[in-house]
Amino acid sequence: MKTARVVGAGLSGLAAATCLADARFHVEVIEAGSGPGGLIGTRSTPHGPVERAANAFVWTDTTAKWFERLGITPAFPLPAARSRYIYRDGRPRRWPLRRGETAGMLARLGWAWTTRRLKPRGDESVATFVERVAGSAASRWFASPAMQGVYATPADRLAATAIFGPRRRARGPSAAPPGGMGEFIGRLYEDLRARGVEFSFDAAADFIGGHVPTVICTNAPAAAALVAPHAPGLSAALKRVDMTGIETVTAFFEPRPDDLQGFGILFPRGSGIDALGVLFNTCIFRGRGASRSETWIYAVDDTTGATTPTDRVSADREVLTGRRDPTLAVHPTRWPAALPVYDQRVLELEPHLKTLPPWLALSGNYLGQIGVSTLLARAEATVAQLVARV
Repeated sequence: MKTARVVGAGLSGLAAATCLADARFHVEVIEAGSGPGGLIGTRSTPHGPVERAANAFVWTDTTAKWFERLGITPAFPLPAARSRYIYRDGRPRRWPLRRGETAGMLARLGWAWTTRRLKPRGDESVATFVERVAGSAASRWFASPAMQGVYATPADRLAATAIFGPRRRARGPSAAPPGGMGEFIGRLYEDLRARGVEFSFDAAADFIGGHVPTVICTNAPAAAALVAPHAPGLSAALKRVDMTGIETVTAFFEPRPDDLQGFGILFPRGSGIDALGVLFNTCIFRGRGASRSETWIYAVDDTTGATTPTDRVSADREVLTGRRDPTLAVHPTRWPAALPVYDQRVLELEPHLKTLPPWLALSGNYLGQIGVSTLLARAEATVAQLVARV
C-alpha cells in the first residue's frame, strides 16, 4: 500500500485524508495543534453548546454525502431563522432600503441586465461593482454589511471577481449536526483512526519532500513556507495573501418575551455598534440550550485590547436593545489570522498552482471560497487530481 501525507488536521485536512484513504493510500496526518478540527469545533458548556467558528454547513449534494457516510442526521434551521436583519437608523430591518432607494436599485439592475453589464470587471472591488450595477444604497446597506459579516473584510477590499466570479460560494439551506459542528469533526476523526490513518499532533511540519504524495491543508502563510523549495513562485504569491482575524463571542442571557427572533443581524460600519454581526443561536437550531444564546462576531484588531469580550458585547447589545441585561456566561474565541482577504492576490494564486511537482497539492479556503461545504468539495477535487498524477 502506498503512503500519502496530509499536513494539517482541520476540516480540509480530515477531508483530504478521507479521500486518500478511499483511494487505498496509507495516510499520515501531521498537525501543529493538539487535536483535530482547526477552526471548527464545539465546546459543551452548562448553558449550551458554543461553536468555535462556523455554526453550519451549506446543504449541498457534497455535504449530504459526507453526512450520510458519517451516519449524521442533519438538523435544519427552525422557522424563526428565516428572518434576517440589517441594522439601519437605530433598529434591525428585514429590508433596509427606503422606497426610492429600492426603485433606484431595481432600475439600475434592470439596465445592467439589459446592457449585459452584470458581470464584475477585473479591477472592481465588491463595493464599486455593487454600486455600479445596483446603486450606492445597495452597496452601503446590502453589500457592505454582508461582506463584512461573511468575510470579516470591508467590501472595498474584496475583489468582485473573487466573490461573484466562477468561485462564488455554494448556495442552499444551512444544516448542522445535532450535536454541533464538533460532532462532524469527531465522527470524521474517529472514522479515520478506525481505518488506520496515523495522526501526529503538536508536530508542526517545517519541510516536506521525498516525493510522497502530499496535500498541504494549512493556511496560506504556513503553506508558503512548505512549498518554497518546490515552487518558489507559488510560495511568493502565497506570502502576499493578506489574512484577517475574527473573534466570536458567544454570550448567554435569560430569555425574554421581547427578544428579537431570527437568524441574526448584520451591522454596517458607522452604525454605532462595533460588531460585524450577531447570530441568534437558539433561534437557528434546536438543542442550543434553555438560555438565550447569541454569538457576536468581531474583526480582530489592536484597538480593542483593553476592552473585555463581556464589555464589548454588553455595550453593543445595549445600543441594539436599549437595555443592559446581565450575562449568564460569555465564551470568546479569538482567531488572529483565520481568513484570507479575497482580493486580487488570491486570484493570482491560480496560475502558480501548475508549478507544483506532481506529488504535491494544496487545499484550503484561499484557493476557492469561504465556507465549510466548499472546503469539503475542494478537498475531494484536490485529492482526485493528485491521485490521477501519481
